[in-house]
Amino acid sequence: MSFSVASKTAIVTGAANGVGLAIARHLADAGANVMFADKDEARLRAEVGAIGDDNSNIRYFAGDLRENLTIANLLSATLDAFDHVDILVNGARQVLRTSPLDPDDKSLSIMLDQNLLSSFKLSQLVARRMIKQG
Repeated sequence: MSFSVASKTAIVTGAANGVGLAIARHLADAGANVMFADKDEARLRAEVGAIGDDNSNIRYFAGDLRENLTIANLLSATLDAFDHVDILVNGARQVLRTSPLDPDDKSLSIMLDQNLLSSFKLSQLVARRMIKQG
């Protein structure tokens, strides 16, 4: 059985560095259309470069995915660039130092919002689009 991502469209979050960047590059090298997404726009530009070629299979989107409007804008930008979405890789993660004995420490709440809720909301939105696409 052969599996090809050529001509498929992927959204990869956390794509400015680390595992997200490696996955996004691998998908692009395999022929997929890839939307590199991250909140660090400077790093995205440095890694992806200035992309203005409409024939390129790579685009990037910078924004904070904890915001509902940003999530919607990411999907819209992907659809504007590539007309469909087939693959979602939720690679964005945030790690913070915590003080487990400090009752006022907000780091757990911040990490749940960044690492769980934003991925869940994006997954819901993209899944609805995939179902609509058939």
